[in-house]
Amino acid sequence: MMTDGRSRSRRVLAVLSALAATGMSLAKAQQAAPPPTNRLVTGKLIYVAPMPNNLDQWLQEDIRVWGRYKVTSNPEGVDLQISAVVPEKQVEYNERHGVPLPKKEPKGKARETSIDVVDWVSGARLWSAALLDKKPNPNAGPQAPGPTLEIAVRGVSPDQLALKITDALRRYVELLDSSTAH
Repeated sequence: MMTDGRSRSRRVLAVLSALAATGMSLAKAQQAAPPPTNRLVTGKLIYVAPMPNNLDQWLQEDIRVWGRYKVTSNPEGVDLQISAVVPEKQVEYNERHGVPLPKKEPKGKARETSIDVVDWVSGARLWSAALLDKKPNPNAGPQAPGPTLEIAVRGVSPDQLALKITDALRRYVELLDSSTAH
């Protein structure tokens, strides 16, 4: 009976021998191997976690319309998971006449929520949109697709926000898909 170390060594030697017999070096074999693909491209099943203001329901509908992923209500065994990350607010107090009163949040410094798409198996964050509490600039064009972006959300309804999020995610996935197709 062979130990795991010996068995693994023999398999590696067998692979190297087979490569040598074909005249291919290990470096060439590694170059010939396809590049690793992003789970956003290969994933099929997605779960959208509950979010404030029923944003999850709007996202589910927009993802269904997109047709890239199958949306499920069961978070177990999916390829991808979309969730909102809302930072906890720590209450600070001022004392007035011996009575502690909560401080007001300074204007312009709101908590930043993010919408993250995570690989369910590895837990790796694959895409993230930071939701900023500021008015959208109507003259600004769409941001370049990327793994992270910022979306101004003041005055934007949940259905409009879901559409912006899905559109940005769609453009990034299509960019990834086109770069792996070559």
